[in-house]
Amino acid sequence: MLIGVFSDVHDNLQNLDALLEAFARDGIDTLLFLGDFCSPIPARRIGTFEGTVHCVFGNGDGDRFAMKSLSRDDFPALVLHGEYAELTMGRRRIAMTHYPFYARALARTGDYDAVFSGHTHEQHVEQFGRTLWVNPGEVLGWKGPPGYAVYNTETHRVELHTL
Repeated sequence: MLIGVFSDVHDNLQNLDALLEAFARDGIDTLLFLGDFCSPIPARRIGTFEGTVHCVFGNGDGDRFAMKSLSRDDFPALVLHGEYAELTMGRRRIAMTHYPFYARALARTGDYDAVFSGHTHEQHVEQFGRTLWVNPGEVLGWKGPPGYAVYNTETHRVELHTL
């Protein structure tokens, strides 16, 4: 199973559209978003994706009430988990949070196969035992080229990409 991972949109709809098109083109229909939509507008756009997008909030998500009020009927792809999520996908235990401080600690426990975080806007991969800790970079394109990651649950490998 291939999982697309991205973070830190910060209302950059042009880059977000290019990213969602890349995932669709590559046949990736399960995504993890690690926070910082900023406004509800990117949440609505993500909600139209043909697949499922598990989302956690970041420090830049101002109107969480509006985002949480988005209807699953209107935006079926959007699954809002709050600050943190634990998921099982393709027999892999996955944790996701916006904050690298928490993600690194979670990765060090060895309880997960992969832990994903954002916030720093920089791509990063580190391994603690069997656990991968991954930051996919940013969709915004502030600290460098917009980036994302693809995690393969079968091979337990991650690939970093730029748009």
